[in-house]
Amino acid sequence: MNSNMVSGSSERYRQLVDNIDNLPPFPAIVNRLIEVINSPESSADDAAKLLEKDPALTSKIIRLANSAFYGIPRSISSVSTAVVILGFNAVRSIVLSVSLMKMFPVIKNRAFDRDRFWKHSIVTALASRIIVRHFFNVRIMDPESAFCAGILHDIGKLIFCEYMSREYLEVCEYARENKIALLDAEKRVLGFSHAELGKILAEKWALPSDLGHAIIYHHNPGDAHELVDLVTTVHIADLFAHESGNGLWEEEVSPGEWEQARTVLKLSEADYRKVNETLAQNMEKSSEFFSIIK
Repeated sequence: MNSNMVSGSSERYRQLVDNIDNLPPFPAIVNRLIEVINSPESSADDAAKLLEKDPALTSKIIRLANSAFYGIPRSISSVSTAVVILGFNAVRSIVLSVSLMKMFPVIKNRAFDRDRFWKHSIVTALASRIIVRHFFNVRIMDPESAFCAGILHDIGKLIFCEYMSREYLEVCEYARENKIALLDAEKRVLGFSHAELGKILAEKWALPSDLGHAIIYHHNPGDAHELVDLVTTVHIADLFAHESGNGLWEEEVSPGEWEQARTVLKLSEADYRKVNETLAQNMEKSSEFFSIIK
């Protein structure tokens, strides 16, 4: 990369950072809810009282609690019961997902399908949850924390589409024409990646460290100095989502290699098949989750 390209990349990066700084914060109810969830002294009633101030959000949570996605064998009619049954981290996933969809309602890049983006994010989240449930002690890693990290892992791409739609169209087309991963196309065309932008966004919104680490390091889990298992889980789940055909377009190149990724979590070929089979069996549930939160 010559000096002019480096200079141009640096300038574009600075402009994006400025744009991120000017993004509105999450709604006050979301920030307060995250505080409540992170406090060991909080109760389900504390969260429910906050959620009841937003009837639309309350409705989505109750609908999801009664959906096949969570598979709860009883009817739930109140948000307080939903919080108890689903748990804080599941509620966090729902609230953050709904809020992000409201903040980025339109994608300006014709090569970037908004619905496919969210479907990829949800399938990655679902695969993350499956991996944790099958291969981790859930007292060490909460499956719903992994699910939430999977939902948010690619939020830097939304910034590209919002503020650099023309340039990101070039990135998407470059990736398709050259049959390379979108991550690599970002670096070659723009000089920086969606993970770097996601890091800035996570810091601006003061997201919890588990989510921030997954956003920043999901393509390079070896660079993470903490929460390595969570970050690696999201990395592998991202590969599963691509391999299941849930990329941003048909035959999008996967941003990593299974053989390299599985060694950290010590997953065998049999483990790989088990996750793949479970994910396939639950794919319809990801569509139901999306249809409710959008």
